[in-house]
Amino acid sequence: MEPDSLEISPSEPRVVPLALRIMRLALAIIDIVSPTLASKWIYHIWFTTQHYSVPKREQEWALQAKQYQLKCESGALAVYSWGEGPVVLLVHGWSGRGVQLGAFAQPLVDAGFRVVAFDAPAHGLSPGNKTNIFRVIDAMNLVVNDTGPIHAIVCHSFGAMVTARALATGLSTNKVVCVSPPADTDFIIESFCHTLKVPKATQAAFIKRFDQRFGDDVRSLISTEFNARVLTVPALIIHDKNDREVPWQEGERLSKAWQGSRLELTEGLGHRRILRNKSVVNMVVDFIQ
Repeated sequence: MEPDSLEISPSEPRVVPLALRIMRLALAIIDIVSPTLASKWIYHIWFTTQHYSVPKREQEWALQAKQYQLKCESGALAVYSWGEGPVVLLVHGWSGRGVQLGAFAQPLVDAGFRVVAFDAPAHGLSPGNKTNIFRVIDAMNLVVNDTGPIHAIVCHSFGAMVTARALATGLSTNKVVCVSPPADTDFIIESFCHTLKVPKATQAAFIKRFDQRFGDDVRSLISTEFNARVLTVPALIIHDKNDREVPWQEGERLSKAWQGSRLELTEGLGHRRILRNKSVVNMVVDFIQ
């Protein structure tokens, strides 16, 4: 089962998972031998997704959906569809899956919408173990081309980065809901490197390698906050004060950058439980209606 959060605070009050301790030790050893090799390994990990066991509730949501596949560059893209009507697209986060947002499906169907989710490349039932934001955006656009016009989008965490960039580069919708969104790309890199305890010099080498592949301005171009500045579509941003993976201040930053957005803060739901909280689900359905 996936942990509620992979992010460990500086004081690390939780028990650090064994897999993470092993990765930290391996990185420390590799870094001593060769910082260049260490930066290559970090670069490899950055694009590698994790596949977790699917909880029973998500299996049930999947069974209630019409499931089909779309052909994409990386292979078959798994798609889920519930109900009929104007389309609401669900966009999951990094190492997540479409049915992770399944709690929104039936309430939105009851409100008269068709709900569509997909497993991004290298996520869920879609093949592979490596991907990047641009491939996920391509997959998202592929789903939109299949479904037709999108009435609203509900996105979680990294899915907000995908959605904001897609909207800034041509995708159209009437409303957006961002749950637990990161605002800044550099925050994600810092969090990633903090979790693995990456030495500063190795972190700098990793960032240089990243920029060399995608361009010096890529970290700005994929920033949720950066893309939100050109958006005027109404947005609801929901963030939990106890989110240990993406602090609620990231949602606040995004709301300040996104014209016409509204920030709602919850408490005690963390980064993932927020996706199945009844009050949050009702808030999202009311906003989309």
